[in-house]
Formats: sequence, C-alpha cells, structure tokens
Amino acid sequence: MMSASPRVSVIIPTYNRARYLPEAIRSALGQTFEDLELLIIDDGSTDSTPELVRAIADPRLRYVRIDHGGISVAMNAGLRNARGSFIARLDSDDVWLPEMLATLVGALDQRPDAGVAYAQGQAMSAAGALIPYFQGRALRFPDDSFRSLVDDDCTCNVALVARRECFERAGCYDESLLANEDWDMWLRVARHYRICFVDRVVVRIRWHGDNFTSLGAPHFREVLRQRSAPLDKLFSDPNLAADIRAMKSAAYAHVHQYCSLRFYESGDFRSAVHEYLRAVRASERPIITALRIPWHASFPSIRKYAMGRRMMNLVAALGHSLGVDGA
Repeated sequence: MMSASPRVSVIIPTYNRARYLPEAIRSALGQTFEDLELLIIDDGSTDSTPELVRAIADPRLRYVRIDHGGISVAMNAGLRNARGSFIARLDSDDVWLPEMLATLVGALDQRPDAGVAYAQGQAMSAAGALIPYFQGRALRFPDDSFRSLVDDDCTCNVALVARRECFERAGCYDESLLANEDWDMWLRVARHYRICFVDRVVVRIRWHGDNFTSLGAPHFREVLRQRSAPLDKLFSDPNLAADIRAMKSAAYAHVHQYCSLRFYESGDFRSAVHEYLRAVRASERPIITALRIPWHASFPSIRKYAMGRRMMNLVAALGHSLGVDGA
C-alpha cells in the first residue's frame, strides 16, 4: 500500500483520451508493486476526462489539471507534483502489464550504479489485439549508455523507470519540442547515469488513428522534422567528447533512415526519397545504408509470410554478427 512518501510516482499525461484512459489507470493501480502514487496530468482536455478521473476512488490517485501545453509541459507538471524516489510514465492510451513496476524497480534495486531501467513494449490495435511489433531493444554498446543513446533511440519511454535524481541533474523536459522529448531527456540523463535494459515485454502500446505520431496525425510532418532536434542540441555542445562527436554522421544517418521509412509508410514517396538520400549521404557506410532502407520498407509485406519472417530473423542475426546493425 502507499506510504507517506511512495517509492514510485507514476505520471499519466493525457489530452482527450477518455476512451482509453480508464484502462491505463486500471493497469497502473493494478500493479503487483503497490507502493506508488498515480498522477493524472490533464493537459486541458475538453472531453469527459475530469469526471471520469474524479469518479475513481483510490487514495493513490491524484488529479492535476493544467492549461493545454503539450506533452513536455504535462510531464514537467507531473515532475513538480511527484513525491516518489522513482518516476515512471504511462501514456493514457497504453496499458502496463501487472509486473511492469516490480520488474524495473527490482532491476534498479539490483543495479545501484544505474539511474534508469527500461524494457520492451509490444504494439496492439485500438481494440487490444496484439501486433508483432516491439519497441525497446538492448543497448548497442552495453557498457556505454551514452554512446548507445547517441547511436539511436533504443528505449521505450512507457516501459521505463528512472530515479528521481536523474531529472534533478538533467533538468526538466524541453517544452520547445513537439515530440521526441523522451529521447532528448534520456540523452541528457545518459551523460551522467548508466541505463540498463531488461529483455522483457512489460507494456502494450496502443496503435490507433488518433495517436499523436500516427500517419494521419495533423502534426505528422512536424514531428518528423523535429526528429533530429535532440541530436542538434547534443552536437551543438562545444565541450562534447571527441569519441561522441565522431558518431555524428552515423547518428544523423539513422534519423534520416527513420524519417524515410515513416514517409514511405504514409505514402509521401517524394519526402521518403529525400530522406533516403540524406541518410545515404550522412552515413559512413553508404552502401549498407542504401540497401538497408528498401529492405526495411519491405517489412510489412514480408511479415505476412512465415518464410519471410524467418528470413528477416536470419538476416538480422547475420547483420548483428558482422557488426553492421547501424547505418
């Protein structure tokens, strides 16, 4: 049960998600790890969110309403109100599995040298049907969290627990960012703290038409345009270590590769080709990058067939063994 100072503060930022919010709340309050507080940060919702939350009778739940300002503003409001020594975020359309907090708080209890522990999330449809897509993967450089996060964003922000001190040292979320605020945060945290990965699925990530980053979302293009913003901030630091600065080409190649694939999925082939060429030009291994992007673009079709899935797994394993995972 909740103590005077709960160990974990769970922050659910929400904006007009009354359809999905109850399930998210139940999954947080239904954790096997019970020493938590749940902060619902209502980012100016205009639907039935206030009435819905106020009808839930659980002493661990606190409702905070703010003027609409976006995800970073909502997360900073959550941090200001949090009392726990650990912080976790759950988006209001996603669902934690019951052992999520027990798994990741347990990992940090066993790793006092680590400031953050994260695991995997699996996608699901709006109705809850599982989709064979996973977010969150092992650090590319297991002994160097910072290099791994510079190389690419490998975390899953809703399958993650961080010590409160990480935010006190790294600062608040960047409110100028429309999206990608989590990658920016973990880049800053990784400069000071180790980050560890737990190879386990602990959350279901809901894919639906109203996702902020979905293909038809109003801000889709702007979200992709800002994808490189965390790297822009990082590499503008004149005191950045030489070994990190040497990763600049590969890091930007990965960003352009990601944007190319997203534009391809949306049907914007002109922008997809533009980002494809930027990825190839930025890469230190342009031939590998040039081949990899069309390969990834074929994933949706290949995954329909068992032979295709086996082939993809074989190629991924071969690429990893040869050290050609990155662009």
